[in-house]
Amino acid sequence: MKKSIVAVGVLVVLGGVWVGGAWYTGKMIQGQVNKSIVDAQTYFNKNVPEYQATISVADYQRGVFSSTINYQLEMIDQTNAEGPQKDSVTIHQEVSHGPFPLAKLSLIPKLAYSKTELVKQGSLDKLFEMAGGKSPVSIDILTSYSGNSDLKVVLEPLTEKDSNAFKFSGLTIDGVANILKGKEAVTLTSSPFELSDEGRVVSYDTAKIDVSQNKAQEYQATASIGKFTVAEADTDQLVMNGLTIKSNGKIGKFDLGVGVSDIELKNVTYTVKQQPKLVIDNLLISSNAQETDKFINQVVDTTIGQMSIDGKTIGSGSLKLKLDQFDGKALQYLNQNSNQLAYLFLGVPAEESAEQAGNMMMNNLMAFLDANPVISITPLIWKNDKGESQVDMSLTMMKPDSQNMAMEDMSQLLMSSIKSFSSNSKLSIPMLNEQVKISHEISDGISAEEAQAQATKAVQQIVGLGLAQKMINKQDDNTITSSFNYADGVIDLNGQKMPAEQFINLFIMSGMN
Repeated sequence: MKKSIVAVGVLVVLGGVWVGGAWYTGKMIQGQVNKSIVDAQTYFNKNVPEYQATISVADYQRGVFSSTINYQLEMIDQTNAEGPQKDSVTIHQEVSHGPFPLAKLSLIPKLAYSKTELVKQGSLDKLFEMAGGKSPVSIDILTSYSGNSDLKVVLEPLTEKDSNAFKFSGLTIDGVANILKGKEAVTLTSSPFELSDEGRVVSYDTAKIDVSQNKAQEYQATASIGKFTVAEADTDQLVMNGLTIKSNGKIGKFDLGVGVSDIELKNVTYTVKQQPKLVIDNLLISSNAQETDKFINQVVDTTIGQMSIDGKTIGSGSLKLKLDQFDGKALQYLNQNSNQLAYLFLGVPAEESAEQAGNMMMNNLMAFLDANPVISITPLIWKNDKGESQVDMSLTMMKPDSQNMAMEDMSQLLMSSIKSFSSNSKLSIPMLNEQVKISHEISDGISAEEAQAQATKAVQQIVGLGLAQKMINKQDDNTITSSFNYADGVIDLNGQKMPAEQFINLFIMSGMN
């Protein structure tokens, strides 16, 4: 099945040969075919290197009114338990030439019409059987002389004949590609689909994607899904309504995406046996990532309009996360070689070939810390009908001292990488009472009156203990505050300065009491 998925991937790449490209520049078809082969090979080398995939033109027949092309895809599966296994897939493409393509007649002159699909063969027998003997995927593209194109991608319905455990409804994607003044734009609209496998069902009713890119490789993208559902054997169900994603940006100098992105979700509901367990309304996540000559800085704003658990309103909130002074080159390496982090943080024994990569990972991690990256939350706000609370936090990291770099205990290494930490909170006592009350109602199944009595007592005890230990300050009858700062081994707790060891002992004593 994995090889089938790979074949579908190259089918999409090759199908796109007739959208724009050399058609509208007047180059020969063969030249654009060669370019598509290079693009497909690059796709394989980057995304599935373990298959050692190679793509070539196995046969090319050019006629006056049409051309026929067969592509040969060869793969070596290194993950096979019985040793490396070589296999191949053939992809067939029919091209009907303009100005009036015989396979797609139109009153308006067109440059060409192409149809691309998989060829039935041993390696794809099961997939063809599930599709009722048809090519599981086909791509039709009609291209005009301006380079604009209409396209259709058809995924055939699939059924597992033996057990009927797997069923796929099929999917049709209609698209339009336009080229104007160096700007390329594609719009794709999907039909509804449903996929079921052993009681699990995934479906959506509508989906649309709009993408455009200019000569500077700057892109604009919008994607939307109407209703998306994941269900488990008629018991658990997750439903998302009104998901929209908007993004404007580019791939930056460090091979990481920079720009502005917004994710909006009108409603998400999780139910168990048709009873709502969790409901979130009006979720919005906005990200702004920018780069300088050396750093990548990012701000992520998250807002929840309202959250409910077991039918009880918990409240609403927002969080602003800021990432500053993230070394671009170090972050680029860490991102591209993230698998090596296992050798550092999990203590996985590394082979000799991986040891050098682990050392490179450590060097880049030290370079990342040497830039003093800052992670801050300014602020975290949560509110309910009774009040509002706010917490601000900031963590600045640093490169550990040289004597600490050889430590094998990564937890100690991380602790020694903290340059400073600060936290300031302002909490509403009525709000805390309400949150604890609702928690008792949900977890203990008691009445609102009983839950309120327990909540009031619990909050009074916590506040009393915090005041006695000078962990918090009482601003007024409804508000408590706390300030915590750490730097250079010294902690400042609400104006009380003490060594870190003394603070830890204070916490231990509080727990014992």
